[in-house]
Amino acid sequence: MNPQDPLSQLRDIHLPDPVDWWPPAPGWWLLAILVLSAVVYGIWRLKKQHLHNRYRREALHSLAEMQHSLAGQPVEHCHAMLALLRRAAKTAYPRQALESELTPQLLQRLNHLCQRTLFDETLQQQLNVLPYQADPQNIDYLAASLHTAIRQWLEQHPRSKSC
Repeated sequence: MNPQDPLSQLRDIHLPDPVDWWPPAPGWWLLAILVLSAVVYGIWRLKKQHLHNRYRREALHSLAEMQHSLAGQPVEHCHAMLALLRRAAKTAYPRQALESELTPQLLQRLNHLCQRTLFDETLQQQLNVLPYQADPQNIDYLAASLHTAIRQWLEQHPRSKSC
C-alpha cells in the first residue's frame, strides 16, 4: 500500500439491513381491515339475499313437482297452482291481504304489483268460470298457460321492501 494513495484507504460501503415485511405499515393494516370488512359485508348480503328468496326457490320447486305429479289431472293442477300462487303472494306481499281476493282480482293485483301483465284477461276469465264448468274446454291449454304465467311471476316479481 502506498501511503500517498488515498483510494487505498477507502473501505466498502456499509449497507443497512433489509426492511422486514412484518409488521406492515399502518396503511397496510387499514387496507386489510377495509378488505376484510368488505368481504364480510358481501357474504352477509349474499346470505340475506339467499334467505330472502328462499320462498321463490321452494315455490318453483313445488310448481315443477306439481307439473309431474298432476300431469293427467288438469283441473286439480290448476287448483293446486292457484293455491301455490296465493301462498307465494302472501309471502312476497304480507301487508296486501291477497289471500282474501277472488282469483281474477288476485291476478290483476299481482299484475299491478309486478308492473307487467303476466296474467292476461283471457286467463283471468277462464279461471273465474273454471269451478262452475262440469266439463271445461281447453283445460290443458289453460293449465299450461297458467303454469307458464305463475313460473314467470315467481321468477320476476319484485318483493315488498317491508319484508
